[in-house]
Amino acid sequence: MTSTIVSAFLTYTLITAMTPGPNNILALSSVNQYGLRKSTRVLAGMSAGFLIIMLLCAAFTFTLNNLLPSVSIWLSWAGAAYVLWLAWRIAVSEPSSSNTQAKPLSFWLSFWLQFANVKIILYGITALSTFVLPHTDNVFWVLIVSLLLAVIGITGNLCWALAGHLLQSLFQRHGKTINLILAAALIYCAVRMFI
Repeated sequence: MTSTIVSAFLTYTLITAMTPGPNNILALSSVNQYGLRKSTRVLAGMSAGFLIIMLLCAAFTFTLNNLLPSVSIWLSWAGAAYVLWLAWRIAVSEPSSSNTQAKPLSFWLSFWLQFANVKIILYGITALSTFVLPHTDNVFWVLIVSLLLAVIGITGNLCWALAGHLLQSLFQRHGKTINLILAAALIYCAVRMFI
């Protein structure tokens, strides 16, 4: 791969990983609401699920490129449902100062939610089919790039979680308003999947 391809790959992956999406908003919301320590299971579940999704994208990219027209509509509906569920959960949640008894999502729930997260599925498929497969069909490199995609994506989630931690006092003062703004952003993401 040329330096131009590597540069384009890194630009795409970093922008995609750092922009708002279901995982990033879930990470921010969970850490803000329950604190960093109580959210480690949520973050670990998201990270493990993210890694598995990237490995599945590597294993099935060739096949999915052929099946994408028939599979993409189902992925879009599942992803939209997930994003809307997450928006609802954030919108109805109480600000962190008044919700001290509640528990964050479990490891397994946050893990399995990754399988409905169209953003990361398309992130993996797009990165592999656009930047890797046209230049190599070596399974080793496809696997290495998939692991790199997971590391970049997980880093984005952790950045948002850190923002939730560092800005926790702001969120506690204006929690309900911020939750509604985050929920509206997710609803916008869901609508944009279809227009």
